[in-house]
Amino acid sequence: MSKNNILSTRKGRFTSFGILYITEGIPLGFTATAMAAYMRTQGVSATEIGGFLAVLYLPWAFKWAWAPLIDLIPLRQHGGRKTWILGCQIMMVLSLMSFALIDMGNAMSMMIALALVNNFFGSLQDVAIDSLAVSTLEKDELGRANGFMFGGAYLGQALGGSGALFLADKFGFMSTFPYIALLLIIVLTLVTRRLYDPICSQAGEADSGDLLKKMLIQIRLFLRELYAGFFKSGKGPQVGVAFALLPAGAMAISSVTGSTLQVDLGMDQGDIAEISMYAGILSALGCVVGGWMGDKMGQRRHIALWYACSALPVFYLAWLLNDQEGTGNLTIAQYYPVALIAALITGLYYGVGSAVFMGLTNPLVAATQFTGYMALKNIALSYSNYWQGAAVDDLGYSFVFFVDGLVVMLPILLLPFMVPRKKAESARPMSAPMPEAS
Repeated sequence: MSKNNILSTRKGRFTSFGILYITEGIPLGFTATAMAAYMRTQGVSATEIGGFLAVLYLPWAFKWAWAPLIDLIPLRQHGGRKTWILGCQIMMVLSLMSFALIDMGNAMSMMIALALVNNFFGSLQDVAIDSLAVSTLEKDELGRANGFMFGGAYLGQALGGSGALFLADKFGFMSTFPYIALLLIIVLTLVTRRLYDPICSQAGEADSGDLLKKMLIQIRLFLRELYAGFFKSGKGPQVGVAFALLPAGAMAISSVTGSTLQVDLGMDQGDIAEISMYAGILSALGCVVGGWMGDKMGQRRHIALWYACSALPVFYLAWLLNDQEGTGNLTIAQYYPVALIAALITGLYYGVGSAVFMGLTNPLVAATQFTGYMALKNIALSYSNYWQGAAVDDLGYSFVFFVDGLVVMLPILLLPFMVPRKKAESARPMSAPMPEAS
């Protein structure tokens, strides 16, 4: 084993995986927060921004399709999963820097293509990181390690979103591209290159012949076991499929609608950076408190309560903007506390939502089924941004906020039917676990 292996100690494992997850959050925070706000200042329509944000989540929803690449091409003689992570980070830097070469106001198709490329490598990196974590973390480290990892993701989104906007407010938006690239390069230099993959000590290299055929076999196995988990484990998991495909609470304030509204209200990049930072802190706090409350009052009851509460801020904004064009008489002072309350409410139910899906998941196909639920949630994020962006341009903010609040009632109605899974002995577990979708 390499003497410089940062994964050789418990402290090193917690630190390295937490920092690696920062690199997953940085591009997402930059594109979804900083770039969306900047595009609006350049006159890009809400429809186009919504389409752009919708694309961001698609690679994460379908990463199970290319996840077998990591197993089928282990690269034992060339660093293993460390090389996969390193290559993905380099491609993420290059694709992000490519945004600086195009006119964001007049090259939407190119921006969407770059967003797809960037998030493809981001999702592929996520698979490699999770796979490496499974291979190196001790059983008694999993809980704390996941805390560091998802904490790192939140920090990365803050650095990529709020951090970039603070910098843009001082030095212009073009300064954000080298800033984001520098953050990723620092991680690449200080952490990624010091990783050691234990599979490199195994003899031989996997035969990569007929790679496409092997990938198709893996995907077919995944889909077959996903079907068994969803539809052969009782009615609860079946209802869970519909629940996962519906928006997770009212999300207009945190989606393209909120991003464009902030700019239209006259908030500058510094203002947006500030509110995004506070919102992130409140959401993280809500996740911690919500997890404790969910265990006390029951997960489904807890989610129903806070889903319903999430509709209140959007209904309030719909009422303030009713019968008015654009932002009407809405002020930043009115919007600010509403957005922060919405962020706290989102945190209160967000983490508990994953626990509900775990309760529906058949342990015999746990990795497959949970991956499927998380993929469906990303699809919901994608189409929600798409329809809201189009509706803002055609029907106005008040309509979008009102409909967003009404849609929340649909997943709430499904919650009573999401009964615990039925044991399914006939299902066969996967030969290897597949990392969950983000």
